Amino acid sequence: MIHDEAERAARKRLLLARSAVLRLSLSQQLHQGLQPAWRTLDRADQGWRWLRAHPWVWAGAAAVLLVWRPKAAPAVASRAWGVWRWWRRMSPVAMPVLLKLVKALPATPVSQTGDRTTKE
Repeated sequence: MIHDEAERAARKRLLLARSAVLRLSLSQQLHQGLQPAWRTLDRADQGWRWLRAHPWVWAGAAAVLLVWRPKAAPAVASRAWGVWRWWRRMSPVAMPVLLKLVKALPATPVSQTGDRTTKE
């Protein structure tokens, strides 16, 4: 009886240790698999921040569109306006969800270039 309990306790410790190793392995594999996506998102975020800091680029793009394809300008402007209105309506709902997702992500070091790097 006592021998069975000791074996069960040893087996339980072994299974718990194995489970911890498997969880760690899974999290590392998931992190490595998502690394290209994180880099792409970081680059997109950097690009968006740059565009917001340089509004003259938007004006230049609009001027090029007007000169190059004047007939397409109203359609592009209408689509841009629609996207902007859609985002204004959706942002009160989307931003809290996105912020929760970002907070739930595992913390990864950020290199000097702003890209997330892996611990090696």
